[in-house]
Amino acid sequence: MSGRRARAPPTGQSNESISTCGTHVAGPRAGRFLSRKDYPAEEFSGPVMNPLVAALRSDLRLDADGAEVLAAEAHRLLPKLVHSPDDTAEDLVVRLRDPRIFGEFAAVLVDEGALPQATLRVVVEHAFDLLPMPRGEHDAFAVGTRAPGRLFALARYLIDADGFTVLHFLHLVYAVFLDRSLVTRASRADRSRVLSHVVAQEEFALPLRTLYAALHLASVKEPEAHAELRRILRSETVSSALRDRLARLASADDGGLEDLRAIAEDEGLLAAGSVGPTDPVVLANVPRLPERLRAPGRRFLDRSRAEPR
Repeated sequence: MSGRRARAPPTGQSNESISTCGTHVAGPRAGRFLSRKDYPAEEFSGPVMNPLVAALRSDLRLDADGAEVLAAEAHRLLPKLVHSPDDTAEDLVVRLRDPRIFGEFAAVLVDEGALPQATLRVVVEHAFDLLPMPRGEHDAFAVGTRAPGRLFALARYLIDADGFTVLHFLHLVYAVFLDRSLVTRASRADRSRVLSHVVAQEEFALPLRTLYAALHLASVKEPEAHAELRRILRSETVSSALRDRLARLASADDGGLEDLRAIAEDEGLLAAGSVGPTDPVVLANVPRLPERLRAPGRRFLDRSRAEPR
């Protein structure tokens, strides 16, 4: 493996939006498309393949052209994201295997929208693939510390591309269970889109959809939570079973804490039988719906009881 430092793009090109073949870009070379030929030959040639290109081909299963252009994007963006302008190609390989850094890298690429959609989708899906699935309390906390801060932007991209699967949802709900700031750091548009999609997906397990909705509603400010709950309870695309469960949680004197703790325990997010409602782990991670949500929850239940069976 070569120890030579990889060169940054030539002066004047660092702020361009780089793409793979067939994607138009702005900048000094506007009016044509960029390809691997627009980057220094030494990045992609020689007897030994650039280690970053080799890693991207292996990790993301990209072809040579896609890996080379993505490597160039990494050389362009990562020094700014991690504040380390002297990273070698080997350094970038290590950084891009950190879920937080790769997730931020992917989110910037989504914002720019310069890559072909097929390549961009591979990048975003890989950001989720890097998140380990919890197998118990200890593993779950490792997930929480490693989720990228812009996870919701990536989730929304997959939702809009009709590519958000059950596995992506599991990663999302586990990460939010351990770090609810992921919700509040997302734009309202992104988090609302994700919530609307999740609660309407019948193929996602009802208990986990219930837990996710409660986590979301407990994370945002009460006026937003109130508006989102009312929208869910009135929605014809959300099952009556989920609406009823959310209404009951919102109506409970404890804000649904005990029922949500039981769901978290059943899903392996809490060690079975080892924690009670006053345990610090429960208080820190299990949501309690705001008191302001009791009124709409109880009105929904009253209307449901009054409707003819």
